[in-house]
Amino acid sequence: MKRLFITVLFLMVALLTSCSGNNKETDKSKKEYQVYYIDSKSSGIVSEGYVPMGDTKEQLVEELLGVLQSEPSNMIYKKAIPEGTTIMDYRIVDEQLILNFDTKYSELKGIPEVLCRATIVKTLCQISGIDFVLINVNSQPLIDSNGIQIGLMTAEFFIENTGAETNYKVTLYFANETGDLLKKTSRNIFYTGTSSIEELVINQIINGPTESGLYATIPAGTTLLNVSTKESICYVDLNEKFLEKLPNISDNVAIYSIVNSLVELPGINKVQFHINGKPAETFQNTNFGILFERNLAINEDNQ
Repeated sequence: MKRLFITVLFLMVALLTSCSGNNKETDKSKKEYQVYYIDSKSSGIVSEGYVPMGDTKEQLVEELLGVLQSEPSNMIYKKAIPEGTTIMDYRIVDEQLILNFDTKYSELKGIPEVLCRATIVKTLCQISGIDFVLINVNSQPLIDSNGIQIGLMTAEFFIENTGAETNYKVTLYFANETGDLLKKTSRNIFYTGTSSIEELVINQIINGPTESGLYATIPAGTTLLNVSTKESICYVDLNEKFLEKLPNISDNVAIYSIVNSLVELPGINKVQFHINGKPAETFQNTNFGILFERNLAINEDNQ
């Protein structure tokens, strides 16, 4: 009887140990991952905890790619992969994850492109067995602004914030001499990561042109109160001075100098204006309470 009791006790302990080991393995497989997003100023990356449903390397890759393409729960963050940019296919080769984006990815330039890459690589390299990420565009290697292939990337390839000072090339629109059409110019702006690209672009328009043959479109004293981009819509809040409009500048030139400049930025398709934090219905003789899209017809180059 004593031997039977010891045998049963041993079996119970073995069973409990086995169950405990299985629970520990399950907990480990359901670890929390950090999913990376772009911050509200488009100046760096931030992360949120996420516990995936998948278990295998393949399942985790598919699930986290889906999360990276979804809107973050924190409304002030921007999703990693911009709207309209599609992952055509991907494959796992040993410890490498090879992502193949469509040609839309090529529209990402400068800091926005680096931030996009950083969120993808830092998120996916947390998966056990994924040590490297390679990005292709339309089955061709991704290249940087100097024409050099980016190649394999690891999580250590990126720092948490891009705060380094850099020059960022933007396209701006100002008025022509008669004030009825827009003229395009390119400008390198000094970017430190402390302001969003949208904010810098709008303030360039407010400050006016420095090139000859271009003319201001916005009254002196106009102030940008707030700007944010969500789901490809850039929300611009200006003070009431903007409504005064410069003489000899048409309504469309004043409005689209901002709109066309912003839509040149990656991830922005439309612009909505507010004045002092509230929607404005009219701007002089123009309906101002709508979503504005790019207007190429008002560009002098297209006449």
